Amino acid sequence: MSKILEIGGVKLSTAASNSRYKRRDDSLIIVIDESATISGKFTKNKFKASPIKIAEQHIKNRSKEKRVFIVNAGIANAGTGKKGKADALLCCENVANLFKIKKESVIPFSTGVIGEFLDTKKQIKAFQNASKNLKSYTWNKAASSILTTDTKPKLVSKLIKFGNKEIKIKGFAKGSGMIRPDFATLLSFVFTDAKISKTLLDKIHAEILEESFEAITVDGDTSPNDSSMLVATGQKEVTITKGTKEEKKLRSSLHRVYKDLASMLIQDAEGATKEISIQVLQARSKKQARSVAFTVAESPLVKTALFGNDANWGRILAAIGRAKGIQNVFNVSISLNKLPLVCKGNIDPKYSEKSINKIVKSKNLTIKISIGEGKEKFSVLTSDLSSDYVKINSKYRS
Repeated sequence: MSKILEIGGVKLSTAASNSRYKRRDDSLIIVIDESATISGKFTKNKFKASPIKIAEQHIKNRSKEKRVFIVNAGIANAGTGKKGKADALLCCENVANLFKIKKESVIPFSTGVIGEFLDTKKQIKAFQNASKNLKSYTWNKAASSILTTDTKPKLVSKLIKFGNKEIKIKGFAKGSGMIRPDFATLLSFVFTDAKISKTLLDKIHAEILEESFEAITVDGDTSPNDSSMLVATGQKEVTITKGTKEEKKLRSSLHRVYKDLASMLIQDAEGATKEISIQVLQARSKKQARSVAFTVAESPLVKTALFGNDANWGRILAAIGRAKGIQNVFNVSISLNKLPLVCKGNIDPKYSEKSINKIVKSKNLTIKISIGEGKEKFSVLTSDLSSDYVKINSKYRS
């Protein structure tokens, strides 16, 4: 349970649309005061859902009025053509009328099954119901309302002190499958009550994502609905400017929040039993390090072996060997939770089957890969691939 209950300038409310999840709250409204600065990052998948296309346009709106995020869970409204776009816009228009703002000040998000249409009558009714009960402290309900195959909400808070002043950060995210985001995660909403310019907020957002949501993978798939929103409401007497100690402190705290949310996503990955860190060192370039890290992290053979408590280093080395930028593997060394597996492309002389068989059963594993070609590094957080993952995704629409 989060201890920091409120972020000035933000109110939230949830309701049930009585659609896919019956009476469970599956619809969320977030109302943000006009003083806020908003940064949004959206999926790079060419198959973009209708709400994403609208959100990308509406976030450019600079009207000095409240902005409203609307989220529905259960239906992705992707692959729904002109009707899908019209449905999303209809929701925006109805919510805009509720708050007497322009429809461009309403930013829509959807998550769920691809290729199904929204029941706009039910969805609009849910947003209308939610609008009647806005509160500044209902964060747990908000985090729960956007879930699909997730088993629990992901919610993080942080308090930062600046002398006798303080600012707060609060954020929540969802996603447990179809995750290899190239920019963010499936859905993420992070807020701070500091005052920050749009330019600086966009820069901080992009840089933090590189080492958090852009460095996780469950299955290598990206969603047509991926969205990450970072909002600075400007409600506190703390103005963050570039190059100051205040910016450094806020950036560090935001980085921790995003890393925590990323870790929660991996821990709750569909059917996951292990959290696995792939750390690539001594690479020739960051691009090479990233390629190796993701190739290993997304290898079904590596992931299933670790699920079965089998430290099959041959699968790891084979994955490294097919990564882009690798010319040979005979400088490569690999360890698992500091126990040696491979030295210069062959089994390490210090390898111990008994020790490895014991350590591989751990719930938290670190695979360290030294390429031996340079000084660059990159890390990816991933999960194992279990039989439950197959069951969940083979029955997702049923």
